[in-house]
Amino acid sequence: MLFDLQVFLLNLSFVFLLFFIYHKYVEGKINKASNEIVIGVISAISIILCMTFPLSISPGFYFDFRQVPFIIGMLYGGRKVGVSLLIVLLTYRFIMDFGPGFQSSVIIYVLIFIGLCYLFPRFQQATKFKHKLTIAIVANSLSVILLLVVVYFFNVNLTLNAWISLTLFYCLQVIVMFLFILFIERAKAESYMLSELKELEKLKVVSEIAASISHEVRNPLTVTKGFLQLLQDKTITDDKKDFYIRLSLNELERAEVIISDYLTFAKPSLDNVELLELNEELEYVLKIVTPYATMRNITITLSKTKQMFVAGERQKLHQCLINLVKNGIEAMPDKGQITMSLHESNEQAIIAIQDTGIGMSEDQMKRLGTPYYSTKTTGTGLGTMVAYSIIKAMRGEIEVDSKQGVGTCFTIKLPKVNCENKH
Repeated sequence: MLFDLQVFLLNLSFVFLLFFIYHKYVEGKINKASNEIVIGVISAISIILCMTFPLSISPGFYFDFRQVPFIIGMLYGGRKVGVSLLIVLLTYRFIMDFGPGFQSSVIIYVLIFIGLCYLFPRFQQATKFKHKLTIAIVANSLSVILLLVVVYFFNVNLTLNAWISLTLFYCLQVIVMFLFILFIERAKAESYMLSELKELEKLKVVSEIAASISHEVRNPLTVTKGFLQLLQDKTITDDKKDFYIRLSLNELERAEVIISDYLTFAKPSLDNVELLELNEELEYVLKIVTPYATMRNITITLSKTKQMFVAGERQKLHQCLINLVKNGIEAMPDKGQITMSLHESNEQAIIAIQDTGIGMSEDQMKRLGTPYYSTKTTGTGLGTMVAYSIIKAMRGEIEVDSKQGVGTCFTIKLPKVNCENKH
């Protein structure tokens, strides 16, 4: 009895393990033709393993769970898969033992195959889980009844206990079929729900960015519209006209910057890639941001090193570095210091931008670089997203280390290019 239980559990594990691997790692990742092949291979392996470890209650007659992978394989794989499984099953049965048991197997599984050919289109067309489950259980129940009838007509000498064991075994097989169809359909439903959630997440990100862009662009356009309406007043002086025009142009320029940042984030590819010497590029960035820093009583220092080259687009690298330095400046409300440094490590060029600002919490650091997130009350969050996108397009990465009340350090790692490759 203990041995029979072990064989039962072994058969069960063969079928479950292989189909679990399929639904966990394969389904939905390959095309239809490849999917049918994989289902056929998995079902065939399950059939062979089940038949290799059978229960024998009478000489020449072996009983196992081969019907479960045979039925599942054909219902989910189709008629071609069913033909392949029928050939595998009967061939392996012939190799194991040619005799009355083989003849009964031919009759049983050919009839089961014919029945499944009839049920397969109905199973595929079924949209509700209950309908699929009913068809599978009916197929398995009819196959069990057919097997018992064939065994009976072959006048197999079975004791009463043997008939009880056989009936009990195949009743358990029906239950196992129920559980497997339940598992497969639940796995498919969960996989479908996960894919839908991913699509919804993408749409949510797009809608958030679209809403933020719309909001940010609308503000300068509304201001510009108001000033243009004021310009229609013929009584205003020339000085006020110049003032309104200057403010309108500033607002339009701000809208242009926002749209440019969004386009850079949406398409972070590099168009004009060239060799860039980082010391020179950092010097340029320093000249650009120094006036803005001076206005806020911020000092910026640059620590240079030997010549170091990377491949990238000059304008976009400038945009990235300026955004990060500007963020550091704005993180220090009452004077402070920003340190820019350059060094190399493991064939990588390392740019560090350290500020003495208010710093960030762990949660803020995790969300940094995600769509429309900014630690500033007046920020759009696009500048940091753009910086991350540009560095990613340059095959680099950005790391952030921050402590509240102490400051933040952005570390940019870029693949270094050897000097001899410059020409």
